[in-house]
Order: sequence, then structure tokens, then C-alpha cells
Amino acid sequence: MAAVFAFDEPDMDMESSFARRRSVSFGSRDEPWAPLTIEQLTNGSDHHAGAHGIPIIKEDDEDITKITNGIALMSGSSLKNHQFLNEAAMGTSYSVDIQSDYIASNLELSTKRRLQVSDFEYIKVLGKGAYGKVLLVREKSSGRLYAQKQLKKASMMVRKKLVEQTKTERAILESIRHPYIVKLFYALQDQHRLYLFLEYAQGGELFSHLASEKMLSEPVVSFYAAELVLALSHLHTEVGVVYRDLKPENCLLDSQGHLVLTDFGLSKVSSDGGECKTFLGTPEYMAPEILLGKPYDFAVDWWSLGALCYDLLTGNPPFTGNNYKRIIEKIQKTKLVLPYYITAEAKDFLTRLLRKEPKKRLGGNIPDDLKAIRNHRFFRKIDWAKLERRDPDIIPPIVPIITDPILAENFADEFTSMAFSPPGNGLEIPGVEDERGSYPKDNIFENFTFTASNSFIENAMRSSNIA
Repeated sequence: MAAVFAFDEPDMDMESSFARRRSVSFGSRDEPWAPLTIEQLTNGSDHHAGAHGIPIIKEDDEDITKITNGIALMSGSSLKNHQFLNEAAMGTSYSVDIQSDYIASNLELSTKRRLQVSDFEYIKVLGKGAYGKVLLVREKSSGRLYAQKQLKKASMMVRKKLVEQTKTERAILESIRHPYIVKLFYALQDQHRLYLFLEYAQGGELFSHLASEKMLSEPVVSFYAAELVLALSHLHTEVGVVYRDLKPENCLLDSQGHLVLTDFGLSKVSSDGGECKTFLGTPEYMAPEILLGKPYDFAVDWWSLGALCYDLLTGNPPFTGNNYKRIIEKIQKTKLVLPYYITAEAKDFLTRLLRKEPKKRLGGNIPDDLKAIRNHRFFRKIDWAKLERRDPDIIPPIVPIITDPILAENFADEFTSMAFSPPGNGLEIPGVEDERGSYPKDNIFENFTFTASNSFIENAMRSSNIA
């Protein structure tokens, strides 16, 4: 997709590309930070692609600090400890104040010591960013498999906003229990890195399946769009979170082929319905109001859903170009063009999601628009009640081929063939509790540790068939 950042190159027809390339998020932890204005972004820039991407334009620091200071149980916060629909099947998890470390009282360990990073065996790399990697790891005592997201402390010390973003991600995931959103089991740290131990989605990225098939059929897109509708609805109405980075790379498939929404590094808790101001996201999927520097709300996620569905149905996002200046201009000014071969139902659904005026957009008036979304003819074959409870009779349209979960065969070879450093390797940054459970004074990594309840972990592993 977005490959070239130079603004003086001619536009190209993206459909002529033989291979899809991964998109880059603005303001993500996958690129270094440097100040840049919206004018610089649209009028020209010397920031080129590669290991580097376009940085954050403007960050609402005060809101981020407010979020991470006691987000889970903060008085007046919109975060709720919303339980799984079938709690008997999934077990119970506990939401705690971010200001204090927590280990569930019913966690069964053979000794009283805390879980350590050394208790896990590294197996393969599943993904990589500028500040760290996602690895497949195995817990030595139980044999359970996890996706371990790790971030280098040394890099985060350079850009301290990353620390707050990571704390926000940890707090959001800690508070969510939903069948189509990735689950957080542990948050740990050592002298070198921060670690999030997440659900291992064995089916890999939806991006990889799209790259292989070029485009997906309407029944397939309708199914995964419906699961995304349920995930976004939960985030917006139950947790108060604006996701802000919906794209194929952030949609994983589990072992059964159900969608798992992941990577909450750019998400924002919109307390009391407040608006967001930060310029971030992935350009091909960003709503016009973000690009224009206007305050925005949950409606941006529904625009992104429209752009994602367009991409899945046609093989390309709705507005393309070989540089971000062209893409941004098209999103702001160009009329949506729909290919002849998609159905009338799909055309109507995409047209209503991709309206440039947020209040006229389907999803622009949450929660009122949720009924209209679910009743749309695009979802005429979806049994919403069964999908909500993840009925075992439902067979997803893409069932991943998995011969052995340890092989990570549904992840890109460019990642799984990478070498990785063993734990404890790298520049040491103070930030780990001593034996008395205390931290060094003014430690920015304090209170990062989290452990979910043992019953929640066991039930989640059982439902994912990776226990």
C-alpha cells in the first residue's frame, strides 16, 4: 500500500502493484518521533519510508496522562470491567487501579514468587516494529503459548509518549472481555523491556490472507465485518474507547478462523463522550476529519471500517496514491468510486460508511446507528445472536490450516525467519521491583505489572485450543 513518502513523485495506479505492502501508522510506536505539522505533511516532507514513518503531528498529552493515572478504576472514567457474554465459559478477570501492581488472589503458582520473563521460552518472531518485536513464547511450567509483545525501554526513554501509550494499551486490554478482541494475560518487565503477553491468534493476519487471495468474496467480507461491528460497538458503548487504527494488519484470525482485533497502541479512552484531537492512524484508512485537524469521535472508526471493507472487496483501499499527499487529497476532496462488480447492498453499505461528513456517516451517531448497521442488507445472512455468543455451530469462512501451533505457519516468513535476542540482552534501564516490591524513585515504568486470574487464563486457552 503506502510505500513512498516523497511528495514530488507522480501518482501511480495502485492496482497495478503485484504485491501488497504493509501500511504505516502515523504516531505509532513503529516509528521514531519528530515534530511535523499538517502543512509539512501535505506540502512536502523529507521523511521517507523504510524503517521510518510519518510521526505524530499533535498529541493531546494532558488527556493521555489523565488516562494512565488510575484508568481502570478512576472515578468518572468511562472504562468498565465489562465481562464476557458467557462468563461461565470464560471465567472472571479483575480490573485494578493502574497505580498499583496486582496479582489475582486465586493465581496458582508452585511458589509465592512473581512470574518472571525467564519463565518463558522464546520460539519465533511473529511481527516487528522499530521499537520491538512480537514473539511466540511458551510458558515453561504449563506449555501454554502466548504472543509476547515487547518494547525496548531504551527506545521508550527517548520518546516518553510511548510509555504513556503502552500504559494506556495495557489498561484498555486489562478492562476488556470480548470474543473478538485480543486478550491480555500478563504484563511484565525486566531491566531491558516491557512485555505484554497476549492471546496467540494462530490464524495470522487478515492482511496475509488478503495478499494471497487479492480480494475476498462478499459473504467472507460480510462475516468479518460483522465481527468487527460487534468489537467496535463494544469498544464505543461499553468501554468508551476510540480504536483509531483499523486496518487488515491489525485484524488477526484465531485457530478457528474468527477475527481477533489487536494492537491498541493508538487507542484513546474518550471519557464522557469527549472528542479526540491527536493526528494519528494509517493514512489509507483515516477519516477526513482527522486529516483536516478537526476534533473527532467514534465516527472515525466507522469510516475506517468502510475503508477496510472496500479494501477486502476490491483489493485496494478506496483512495490510493504512491505518496501520502495524494492519498490525503483524495480522501478530502475526491468522490467515492465503486467498482461495478460489487452488489447493490455492498455499494450502499460502503457509501453510507464513507461519507465525509461525520454526522451523516453511518456510525456517526452511536449508539443510535447500531441498529441500522446490524439491519443493513449487507449483513442479511448474519445471525447476530449466534455471532454475539460465538455459537460453536458457526463455521468461519476462512479456517486456517494449522499442523502445529509452534510452527506459526500462518505468519509471514519475513518475520518467522528472523533471529531474536534471548531475554536479558540489551541496554539496562532501571525499572524492576526489588525483593521488597518497591521501585526506584521517579521510575516511569512503575506499576506496569499485571496478571489475570488463573480461571480466565485457563478458560481462554481452552476456548482457543492452545492449552
